[in-house]
Amino acid sequence: MRSLVTPFVLLGLPLAEIAGFVIVGRALGVALTLLLVLLSAVAGVALLRIKGLGVLRRVQEAARSGVDPGLDVIGGALIFIAAVLLIVPGFLTDIIGLLLLLPPARRLLADALRTRMTILTDTGFYTSGRRNEQSKGSVIDLDEDEFSRKEKDENGPPANRISH
Repeated sequence: MRSLVTPFVLLGLPLAEIAGFVIVGRALGVALTLLLVLLSAVAGVALLRIKGLGVLRRVQEAARSGVDPGLDVIGGALIFIAAVLLIVPGFLTDIIGLLLLLPPARRLLADALRTRMTILTDTGFYTSGRRNEQSKGSVIDLDEDEFSRKEKDENGPPANRISH
């Protein structure tokens, strides 16, 4: 089902944006329409600069203290998406971006996304907002070509023998 929706969204969004430009351009005029697009892009860039660093600091602090950083991660990602949508020219993307800036809408979407996420930190990992205590320490993710098992340890006795 998702594979059918994606092409329609990718083709439909630019057409909807063009229709939005035509409608707003007829109502307000070309100069004011272009000014609105420029102002939304400037607001998006300012939002990225102001909110982006604050969210990054909160996520790092939550990870250091062992608190679930899930809401900060999701909230920061949604603010980032909202800022990018404001930068992209078009009124439909601006409306979606402005909706993502509203805390109730962001919280509703964050709660829906949070149940489907696993967040890895250097102190463990969090699944669906709960800390999983099985993992202490760092997680190292290796591909098959980056890992090999040797029968003998070069600095000690063979791995399959116990030394007395």
